[in-house]
Amino acid sequence: MCTVTKREKNGRSVGGKDDHGKGGGELAEAARALERELLRFEELAESARRMSLDTRKGIERAARSTTEAAEAQQRVSVALGSLIAAIAAARDRHEATATALAARGEEIKRRAEQLGELFQRFAGLAEEGRGINLLVQETATLQRDAATPEQIGEVVTAMDEVEGRMGRLADEARELAQAATAAGIADLAEQADGMRQQVTAMRNKVGLLRKGMIARLSGGTGDN
Repeated sequence: MCTVTKREKNGRSVGGKDDHGKGGGELAEAARALERELLRFEELAESARRMSLDTRKGIERAARSTTEAAEAQQRVSVALGSLIAAIAAARDRHEATATALAARGEEIKRRAEQLGELFQRFAGLAEEGRGINLLVQETATLQRDAATPEQIGEVVTAMDEVEGRMGRLADEARELAQAATAAGIADLAEQADGMRQQVTAMRNKVGLLRKGMIARLSGGTGDN
């Protein structure tokens, strides 16, 4: 009966329960199998070398041991071939994973650039919105102080500019929302559409105020 050596026990522990990866750890199992067969071959070969050849029985035992060692050597060759195949499979898995990772990195890079461009457009629209708000405040001041036809005319002209800029901003916000939706950026699409709705509502209010100022201007002209 063959006894299990300490080296064989250690060999079985290689890759043990900590094996990870697809395929159930073929590489680790192939390595363990090769270690077991190699240890057995070494023991049989050592035993064959140590046997006495001084008697007929000794020669017969040495011959049997040599035959067993030769058979063990064949099993080592088979196990070695299995390990080589497992290494090749592991190399293919590694290359496939590395290729997929590189492709993912390129995808992330392209996506980041796409998002960067769209958010930059949104930042530009927000800046334009702040500029329009300042113009609205200035126009409101002119409106409060407008008393003469000339002053009222200035207010109407300022309101025309506000309406025009608001209209362009609303159009650009709508285009950005559509682009963000097409790119699958839901949060940006929602923000851009919210901006469009807000600007459109403000533009409608300015339009009503402008009509009122025009009515005042017409009334003032008629009184004169």
